[in-house]
Amino acid sequence: MTDAPSIIDCLCAVCDTEFKILKTTLDRLDVNYEVDKRLVRGLDYYTRATFEIQTGSLGAQSAVAGGGRYDGLVKLLGGPDTPATGFAIGFDRLAEIVQMQAADLQRKPDVYIAAMGAQSQAQAFDWVCELGQQGYYIEMDHQGRSLKSQMKRANRLEAPYVIMLGENELSSGTAMLRDMTSKEQTEIPLDQLVQAVIQRVQKK
Repeated sequence: MTDAPSIIDCLCAVCDTEFKILKTTLDRLDVNYEVDKRLVRGLDYYTRATFEIQTGSLGAQSAVAGGGRYDGLVKLLGGPDTPATGFAIGFDRLAEIVQMQAADLQRKPDVYIAAMGAQSQAQAFDWVCELGQQGYYIEMDHQGRSLKSQMKRANRLEAPYVIMLGENELSSGTAMLRDMTSKEQTEIPLDQLVQAVIQRVQKK
C-alpha cells in the first residue's frame, strides 16, 4: 500500500477544486480532520468527497460512521437523475460510546435559544455552532413551536438563560436575554450576543 497510487493525485479539476473548498471550510470552522489517502470503503458509487468518523475509545473498531455524496447512484439503479448524500452509523459502537460518556448527555444547557421564524432560526443555529465550538452547551427548537412552548421546554431543561429572538428583535437588531432565576430581561445587540452569553455563563 505504501507504493500504491494515491487517489488524491488522480482527482479531476472540478473534484480537486471542491475538495480544497471542503478542507478550507473545515479549517474555518476549526473542525479537526485527517485526509486519508487510502480510506477503505466501497467507493464505486460515490462522487466527490467521502468521509469516515472515528473514535479512539473502542480500540481497533474505531469507525463509527461514514458516507459521502453519490449523485449518480439513483440514476444508475433506474431512477431519476437525483443528487444525493448519505451516511451509515454503527449503532452498536455508538451505543458503547454513549455509555462511556453518559455524564456528558446529562448536562443542563448553558443557554436555551427560543427562535421564532425561519430567519431567527437560521441566526440561532449560527450562535449554537459558534458557542458550541467554544465548549458551551446550547439548546434550540427546530420544530417551529410557539414561544410559550419553548419557554416551557427551557424550564424543563433547567436552562439558566433563554435568548428570545423573533422578527421584531431582528428588525431592532437586539435579542432579549432572560435570566430564568431572577426573571430579569436584558436587550443585547445581535453582534454582541455571543460575548454577552459567554460573560454571563462564566459568572454562573
